[in-house]
Amino acid sequence: MNDIEEENESTSSADGRALDDFAVDTTEESDGFYSPRLENSCMRKRSSFENNDIGKEELRDDLTSSYFSFPPFIICEKSEEGDNADFFDTSPAQIKDFLFAQVLGIRIFIFFLQLLFNSWDFSTDAFKGVPVDSGELTRLDHFIQRVFAGFKRWDAVHMLHIAQHEYVFESSLAFFPFYPMTIRILSMAWAAPFVHFGFIHVSSALLISAVAINLGCFLIAAALLYRIVLRVSRSVKQAVIAVLLFSANPASIFFSAAYSESLYCMLTFAGICVLLESRPSFFIRYLGSLLCFGLSYATRSNGLINIGYVGFFCLIDFALNVDPDHPRRRYVIFRRPVSVIISRAMAFIMRMILAVLSIALPIFVHGRRQQIAFCSQASASSVPSTLQRFATEHQLVTVGRTDVIDWCNVTSSIFPPFYASIQSKYWHVSLFGYWQLRKIPCFLMAAPAFYLVVFGARQTWQRVKAKKSILHLLAEGGDHVPYTLHAMFMALGALFVYNAEVLTRMLFSSSPFPYLVLTRWISDITPQVRLSDLFVPQPLPFLTYFCRRGLPEFLLYLYLMVYLVFGTTMHAMWLPFT
Repeated sequence: MNDIEEENESTSSADGRALDDFAVDTTEESDGFYSPRLENSCMRKRSSFENNDIGKEELRDDLTSSYFSFPPFIICEKSEEGDNADFFDTSPAQIKDFLFAQVLGIRIFIFFLQLLFNSWDFSTDAFKGVPVDSGELTRLDHFIQRVFAGFKRWDAVHMLHIAQHEYVFESSLAFFPFYPMTIRILSMAWAAPFVHFGFIHVSSALLISAVAINLGCFLIAAALLYRIVLRVSRSVKQAVIAVLLFSANPASIFFSAAYSESLYCMLTFAGICVLLESRPSFFIRYLGSLLCFGLSYATRSNGLINIGYVGFFCLIDFALNVDPDHPRRRYVIFRRPVSVIISRAMAFIMRMILAVLSIALPIFVHGRRQQIAFCSQASASSVPSTLQRFATEHQLVTVGRTDVIDWCNVTSSIFPPFYASIQSKYWHVSLFGYWQLRKIPCFLMAAPAFYLVVFGARQTWQRVKAKKSILHLLAEGGDHVPYTLHAMFMALGALFVYNAEVLTRMLFSSSPFPYLVLTRWISDITPQVRLSDLFVPQPLPFLTYFCRRGLPEFLLYLYLMVYLVFGTTMHAMWLPFT
């Protein structure tokens, strides 16, 4: 215990505080273009200039600059933010074990909760999939279908249908292909012999694979969130609280059901985490983020706005770069020679063009492939007779129905050519299309998420104003700015365009923003909390005690628990929830 405290007195609080999946490298980068160093806070102090032998004239220019001015350079020094040395009263290994147990424990709780209520089937006109003849199912199949029934509701039915039959019905095109394809590939990898010899039906194998994928992706996403919060906040305390909130977030059921939330969350967090790392070079990390964000867009349509993260960090790399002789000094591009500005501006533009093309490419190929299939009358003969009968009985549009498909002549390069038509036709997505009196309960359901975005945006604005200059803000990786802009974009979309109630699961599965905002607020009002205090009581450590502090704390706890418990229960019973 003493070793831990001594180490914290001499190093940054984030250094050496996590192992394996929950570790962050905080070594300094001394060459190459600037990469977001979240351990550093840029401050102008005379001592830094003197230590680096910087001339008095440069010092005078830097000290007299305003918030929006562009001095030749800025100086970065270690931030005073982070955890106190006496916060650490347990070993780093215990952090990993505790968080893993907490995340896995909540997943197990959700499994048993849906198991209790999934036999209730309230009448709904939602797509429930093509029924399977009971004679084709074994006892094992009946057991699997019964045990995991609560995980194949609503959109999950579409995902499993696509994984089994690919895109046959027009309504299925609203769901992007990477998650169903992942389910299909995993099922083929482990279940092919069992399906071939009749031990298990393909639908059961797909359901098991979907649940397994989501569990694995959720665990990885929790580890990535820990790293992101640790990078941004430089606080192990906030990183631990963030994972606790993530494990019991209001959209928890969608991370376990056969939805794409877990996979999408993992890919998005991975892309952000790659951009926040200090090594390797920025260009390598840029390429890694494109891979993650490209796959995230192939998973969910809102993955396209992850391009904003790439653009933001490319802007930082364009505006500031490291002085090789003085690693803490950042040269400002606008005070460099014109030739340097032009060359770096061209590099920035080329990177953004490459980002748009590479992220949009998988969905462009998917959209073109489906347009050819659905808009060719010859494709109609490829639909199995069972699916044809089901489509006729339920008035579904299948491939080859060119007489009713209205998007065959639409061209699109970023969004699929069918996407706007499908969203409008089946989900009534349009500007102000959700502003109806009967939709007021949906807006009320999303109200806490809207409030969280407004609250977080206000906090971010206050932090931005407190910075010495906009360049110092950029040198810190933008603080909360990129995540706030991302969340505000989603909130405005939910308010004016798409279904408002989905904001809750979109916000908590698409961005670290809600976790950054809540953990900073919780950390600020609990300054005396030590690391071991976060581990008790069970089964909801820290939050159970935290909710007793006052009304705001209790309301947060109530929000998490009500949405987790009742959301899971309602979803399992075919009742609408977010």
